[in-house]
Amino acid sequence: MYLILSLLLGILMLQEIPADEDKYAIMYFYTPNCPSCQEIGPFIDYLKEEYNVPIYSYNMRNPVGYQYGVQHDARYVPLLIIQIERGDDKEFKRYEGVEEIKEAESYVAEMSSLIHRNQQH
Repeated sequence: MYLILSLLLGILMLQEIPADEDKYAIMYFYTPNCPSCQEIGPFIDYLKEEYNVPIYSYNMRNPVGYQYGVQHDARYVPLLIIQIERGDDKEFKRYEGVEEIKEAESYVAEMSSLIHRNQQH
C-alpha cells in the first residue's frame, strides 16, 4: 500500500513539472561583398529590433563564420536558419535569398511571442 501511494504521489508530482520549453536560435549567414546580403542587411536589423530576438550573424569570409556555415550546410548567401530545439530533437527552418528571408518574418514574429511569453512565466 505504501509503495502504491508513493508511486501515485510521484506521478502527480511529475505532472506538475512544466514541460521543457522550446529553445530557438536564429543564424544569418552572409558575405560583405554580396549585393543580396547588402540588400537584406537592414531587414535583418529590423527583425532584431522589431521582435526583440537575437540573430547571430556569420560572415562566411571569416574562418569562424565559415566553420559555422559548413556545420549548417550554408551553400548560398544570404541565408537565414532558425534552429528549434525540443529536448534532444532539433528542427531547422531555412530561408535562402532575399525573398525567402522576407517571408520568414511571420515565423520570427510567432517565435518571438512564444519566447517572451515563456520568459514571463
